[in-house]
Amino acid sequence: MNRRRGILSGLPAMLFAVVACAGDGTGLDEFGRPLGTDIPELAPTLSSIQANIFGPICTQCHTGAAAPLGLRLDPGASRADLVGVPSIEKPELWRVTPGQPDSSYVVWKIEGHPEAAGGRMPLGLPPLSGDQITVIREWIANGAAED
Repeated sequence: MNRRRGILSGLPAMLFAVVACAGDGTGLDEFGRPLGTDIPELAPTLSSIQANIFGPICTQCHTGAAAPLGLRLDPGASRADLVGVPSIEKPELWRVTPGQPDSSYVVWKIEGHPEAAGGRMPLGLPPLSGDQITVIREWIANGAAED
């Protein structure tokens, strides 16, 4: 009985600590990152796209061995799984066709192209911004290089 009373007496302090640390999201962007922190400028390079789009947004689903449709967008795997690889949903299109963003299935998916199968990416999240899409299109138009 004394042990239970000891555990229960510490419960209010533990609950206060959890609630005090939880926060209400103030000062965070839509991805939970602190506002006002130095985020590298978005540029049409794989490293910038990886750090600013694939990493914080796309890898919520597209990571590891169980990535949907075998598309891993985690560092070290994204380019190999994108460039020159046929789409599973539209095999006649490559996921990324270097130099041709309009023929790249990943662009169809992030723009919500009417002939793209399934939902617009990122699924279940807000669509990418115009700037984010433009940078991905520019990277592809520039040849989809490693960097």
